[in-house]
Amino acid sequence: MSVNIVRIPPAPDGSKQGIDEYLVAGGDLLHLDIRTYEGGWLPPKDWPELSDEALQGLAGEVVNTISPNTESDPVAILALFLASYGNLIGRGAHFKVEGDNHFCKIWPVLVGQSGKGRKGTAQGRIDALLEQIDTHWFLNCRAQGLSSGEGLIFNVRDRKTKEKEDGTLVIVDDGVIDKRILVTEPEFAGPLTVMQREGNTLSVALRMAWDDATLQTLTKNHPDKATQSHITVVSHTNQDELIKHLTSAKLGGGVGNRFFFLMVRRSRLLPFGGESDVFSEEQLVRLREAVNFGRVARNIPISRERENGGSAADLWTAIYPDVSTSAPGLYGAMVGRGEAYVRRFATIYAALDCSPEVKICHLLAGLALWDYSKQSAHLIFKGKTGDDIADEILSLLQATGDEGLSRTQIYNHFGRNVRSGRIRAALLQLKEDGWARGEMIPTGKPGPNEERWFACVPN
Repeated sequence: MSVNIVRIPPAPDGSKQGIDEYLVAGGDLLHLDIRTYEGGWLPPKDWPELSDEALQGLAGEVVNTISPNTESDPVAILALFLASYGNLIGRGAHFKVEGDNHFCKIWPVLVGQSGKGRKGTAQGRIDALLEQIDTHWFLNCRAQGLSSGEGLIFNVRDRKTKEKEDGTLVIVDDGVIDKRILVTEPEFAGPLTVMQREGNTLSVALRMAWDDATLQTLTKNHPDKATQSHITVVSHTNQDELIKHLTSAKLGGGVGNRFFFLMVRRSRLLPFGGESDVFSEEQLVRLREAVNFGRVARNIPISRERENGGSAADLWTAIYPDVSTSAPGLYGAMVGRGEAYVRRFATIYAALDCSPEVKICHLLAGLALWDYSKQSAHLIFKGKTGDDIADEILSLLQATGDEGLSRTQIYNHFGRNVRSGRIRAALLQLKEDGWARGEMIPTGKPGPNEERWFACVPN
């Protein structure tokens, strides 16, 4: 992966300025000092940082109004507001990619310490706000508990009819009229465990729901089908549980990267709880206008209009290769949909501004939130392959340092509990991803050299 370092000149008064301030002041993207950093993406040291650009517009106002009154992390408030708004507007605002419509469905996973991340309190604050905007949605379009694909589909199922002997149709099941549903998972480990069970279809249903495909059960007696559903999943967990359960098998062929991960923590101590949130009437009016705007079925493209020397389309063209770049291991799998998520974020920010196009400020906001998620994923999943056998081998190799381990020693470590073919596959994957290397070492004795393995990635 390569990273471009952009040197932004200071403002006329000599102070530092961000890319958005530079562009607003008349700066030109084409004349920035852009250099390639050969060492790759610079990960965070201990905690991700959220750029101010993410607190753009109405979303930023909501976060700044709620934050002083709660121990919840501002990042949690932001993500839950964007996800809830995206579900509330339904199949309205969207963007097109090669003819496919991408609606404003974003699936955050808030990762914090058990009982200390204040993940649930943030959702309560957002619910209280949006209840004032759409009471029907608040009462009828929220659910909890993912247990099966059939159960998910049932909650957004189509009407079912049956033909009588005389040829007339009768309604067997009225189905669900409002296909919006926001599912909250207090413990993300629950559905991850469910997906591992033989015959469970939750993984498939979730992938299809995120991709906006038709959902359907193929049971013989009670087949359900759901078209034009609008499903949002919001999950909470802690890092230990996430690492424990999110193995490659439980990813279900790619369901994990339909979510984006955000590290959150308690932002302040409020021994007696916080005050109620007070939104001005002007803010509530603007939010209602944003909801009405977002509910209209409209394509929101990236703007090509030049804004003081550059356009959002120019910026998207410049950063697209970076957000599309893949990386090895579990971290790489979890950030594998960067371009899709940046576009979804940016489209939501645009809809909140009642903008028919994604402008530079919306794209920068989406990039800022994605960068926080990317930093979070790196801190959560670094050094993990997503394969429990490969992870254990890598840990063994890291512990032995320069001495390494022979293939025989690796086989002996697992005894007869793991087949040799499974171990060989794990070693080859570690080698392919650049996390381990195998060398033929002379033994100084008659016979073949010894195959020895070493870690390329330190602890």
